[in-house]
Amino acid sequence: MSGNTVTINWEFIIDKLKAEQCLLVLGPEAYVAANGSTLQDELIRQLALPNNENIQKYYEEDGFFLFDDPYKRTLACHQIKAFYRSAQPGETIRQIAQLPFHVILTVTPDKVLPAAFEQLNFSFQFGHYKKNKDPQPIKAPTAALPLIYNVFGCTDNEESMVLTHNDLYDYFKSIFARNSMPGRLSEVLKEVKNIIFLGVPFEQWYFQLLLRELGIHQQQYEFTRFAASQSATKELRTFCYEQFKINFIANHIDGFIQELFNRCRQEGLLRREGVTPASELDKVKKLVAKGDMEQAIDLLMDYTDGTTLEDDVAHLAG
Repeated sequence: MSGNTVTINWEFIIDKLKAEQCLLVLGPEAYVAANGSTLQDELIRQLALPNNENIQKYYEEDGFFLFDDPYKRTLACHQIKAFYRSAQPGETIRQIAQLPFHVILTVTPDKVLPAAFEQLNFSFQFGHYKKNKDPQPIKAPTAALPLIYNVFGCTDNEESMVLTHNDLYDYFKSIFARNSMPGRLSEVLKEVKNIIFLGVPFEQWYFQLLLRELGIHQQQYEFTRFAASQSATKELRTFCYEQFKINFIANHIDGFIQELFNRCRQEGLLRREGVTPASELDKVKKLVAKGDMEQAIDLLMDYTDGTTLEDDVAHLAG
C-alpha cells in the first residue's frame, strides 16, 4: 500500500472515541490565525527574525533557535509567551475542544487549546514536560476529565520549553530515562487503539525519533493511525506509512474536524458548553448497579486520587 490519502473509516473513529481508545496529537498546522497562516508562522514573523537582538540564529529547517546568552533566552521566552497569551482559539480549535477525546497531546508550547476548554467551561487536566523534574501526577484521563499534555513543554515554565538543539537533547535524555511524561499517561497510551495526527511535523527528524521512542513503530498492527496534514509530500506520506503505518486521510485539517464534529453531534457525543459530560461518579453508580463492585472501587480510587477522600476509599477497597 502506498502513502497516498485513504478513505476515512468514520465508524471506526467514532467507536474508538466512545471506548476512550482514541488519541489526538496536535501539531502547529492545527493552530491557524485569523489571517489563515499558522500561529507558528505568525510567531516567527513577530519575532522579527533575523533582526531580533535576543536570538543569535534561527534554524528554520528544524524550527530551533540559538542564543549566545542565557539572559537573551529568557527575553525571547518572554516574547514567545506574550505572543501566545494574546492568541485566541479559532473555530477549529473550539470544535476540537468539544470532541470527546480523553487524551490530547500537543507538540506546541502554548495553552491555546486549554483556553478553548476554559471558554467553553469544560473540565480538563493539563500537564507538560518538565526539564530535570518528575512529571506532575494526573488522574486517569476520561472523556469527562480529559488530559491535555504539552509534549515539548509549556510557555508557563520557561525551563521546560524546547527551543534549542540543547533543549531537545535534554528532552530526549528524559525520554530515555522514562521521565518525560507521567507514568499513568504512558500506561493509558498503551491502551490506545486509534491515533489521529493533525498538522504534526512528520518531516522533522526529531519527531520521527519521538514516534519511535513512544513505541509507535513497534505496534504496527495493534492499532490504526490516521493523519491530516496540509504540507506532507507524497514521499513523506509513503515514508510515514512504511515506517509507522500512518495513513493520511485528508489534506485539509479544518474539513476533517468539521466532519468529525458533525458526526459526533449526530451521535450525541459532543461536550456541551457549561455542562460536564457524564461524571466519574455517574460511572461508579452504574457499575455498582450492575454489581461490578471491583471495577467501581478501582474507578473511585482513580477519581479520589490525591484528594482528602483517597485514604477512605483505599480503606473501603481493603
